[in-house]
Amino acid sequence: MLTRMRWFVYGVAATLLGAAVVIGKARTMRERLDAHGVAVVSGSLAADTLEKIGRRLQRPALRLAPEGSAEQHG
Repeated sequence: MLTRMRWFVYGVAATLLGAAVVIGKARTMRERLDAHGVAVVSGSLAADTLEKIGRRLQRPALRLAPEGSAEQHG
């Protein structure tokens, strides 16, 4: 019985702590939601997207490595 109560208390504490963290992050995000903040986030998102595209384009090139590279590993 006490074990169940203890786990219930732990769950309530974790829920409250998680809610406090989420609310804090939401407040900071709302404060950053001006024209400059949106531009910075958009620029960062665009840069991340271009980086992912570049990595995907490099993967086939890495699989088709120049001749001789397989001999170094084998």
